[in-house]
Amino acid sequence: MEKTNIDSKFMHAALKLARKARTSPNPRVGAVIVKEGKIIAEGYHHGFGLPHAEIDALTKLKEGEAKDSTLYITLEPCSHFDKKTPPCTDAIIKAGIKKVIIGCMDENPKVNGLEDLKKNGIDVEILNDQKCHELNEGFFHWIKTGQPFVLLKLAMTLDGRIATKTGDSKYVTNEQARTISYSWRTIYDAILVGINTILIDDPRLTTRTSGVENPARIIVDGYLRIPLTAKVLFPSARRIIATTEKCDREKKKKLEELGVEILIVKETGEGFIDLKELFAKLGEMGIASVIVEGGSEIATTVLEHNLANKGAFFIAAQILGNGKNAFEGKGVEKMKDAWRLKKLVIRKIQDDVLIEGYF
Repeated sequence: MEKTNIDSKFMHAALKLARKARTSPNPRVGAVIVKEGKIIAEGYHHGFGLPHAEIDALTKLKEGEAKDSTLYITLEPCSHFDKKTPPCTDAIIKAGIKKVIIGCMDENPKVNGLEDLKKNGIDVEILNDQKCHELNEGFFHWIKTGQPFVLLKLAMTLDGRIATKTGDSKYVTNEQARTISYSWRTIYDAILVGINTILIDDPRLTTRTSGVENPARIIVDGYLRIPLTAKVLFPSARRIIATTEKCDREKKKKLEELGVEILIVKETGEGFIDLKELFAKLGEMGIASVIVEGGSEIATTVLEHNLANKGAFFIAAQILGNGKNAFEGKGVEKMKDAWRLKKLVIRKIQDDVLIEGYF
């Protein structure tokens, strides 16, 4: 087997482990230790404050077993101290690992693991693997900007409707498409919807996967119209409501008694809040990635203010003729001014189509 295929095989194994990680606001990382062509240990970062992937793998070996081995790791090892765990480069050097193959570089400016390893005579190779980078694109964006990485997700018909004229939206897409959508909730820190979505659909906004942590739920509700019995308020995840100074103060107190976090955000008119300010506040709270799911009003505002980093649009092969548009707003006057997606990935999901790309 050629070297490139061997590296791809072992990095794929490390990436598979990394996808298990639930570590926000830290990056998701997986590692395998290889000796004489075989994996002798594997690990991943299990959670914030817990041992990093390479340490998790090393602890499964006896002293001296890692000597002259090769470490495959999806992200550049850390080398700094201002965190809950010591530098991973120290443990790699001490273990006698001969070579480290890195999936992608860490864009956190505090990390300089590459140089640490080289200075200590360890052979280092960087694969610049796109899948390794995409796994932590939210973290990279947050660490560089202080803002969460935003995925704008919508399901619509061929004529761009997200609901019928009576408001019925269950379901625009098929079950397999919905399963894919739910799986994204397991890797994003939070899911954001508007109050109308809560009032109309009363969703739980969970992963629908047993044993997997639910994302934080963020509701945009300028006047706190949310019912205290809303399913989204059930305490199986962090609950955040973004509202305005004009909110119902008695309701605010009751919600806080339920453990709901209330964020007061500047009003932009008719009870709607400044989403740019909200995302800045969420970034400060350590929320590194957000899925925007709910409603044409929210979707339009995110689009018009250039707040989305990535788009995911499920298109169902059906036509309503009339109904709720996916987007409202003023729109653009010329085609050259349209919002465009780049780096497209297009998939057929049974009789639906999924279009993903970056703004």
